[in-house]
Amino acid sequence: MGFRTGVVSGLTAAQNLELTKIDSAAIDGLTGVEDSLSYEVAEIARHFHNRGRLWGAVAAPDETNAIEVNVNRPFVAVSGANAWGTAIPICGTDDDPTSGLGVKHDPHLLLVTDTEEATPYRIRIIYGTGTSAAAISAGQWSETMFITSTGPFSSGVPVEILMRRVDVGSKLWIQVWNATNSSEVDFFWGTHPYEG
Repeated sequence: MGFRTGVVSGLTAAQNLELTKIDSAAIDGLTGVEDSLSYEVAEIARHFHNRGRLWGAVAAPDETNAIEVNVNRPFVAVSGANAWGTAIPICGTDDDPTSGLGVKHDPHLLLVTDTEEATPYRIRIIYGTGTSAAAISAGQWSETMFITSTGPFSSGVPVEILMRRVDVGSKLWIQVWNATNSSEVDFFWGTHPYEG
């Protein structure tokens, strides 16, 4: 990109002026200032043409260390009775879910591997640097739902997450809601890394 030095043939002077304003914004190619138009275009492209990482749980996940590469130990979240269950940590402050590939990431996928009920589940992913309760109060969470039509199951169901990018070093938690108290959901989760 850079500063526009000429005009685009076929555009009015006003349209060329608007292009100059866009090109003259404080950017560095397509990876410049966060929230600039060019930056957002680049981030959208990276979201769809990116690498992914999938994570399982360490033996005892906490807010410092929660993730490791494995296929034998999913995270386990437990619902309340038609209410949110306890928030469980799925990424800690010492975890790097980008595997060294970036400074930010956006959680985008849950691979649900087991449930106990055939009723809808709400899942909330929470992000922050303090407590999960403070992050919830600040609106730092995203929510999705899924249902299994055949009841308790043990085959993988991918569940998409719409989530903003967060800094590596931020904490992540998951909460589950079901009509039945103490209904478990077992899952792995995935994220996209971003360099900036």
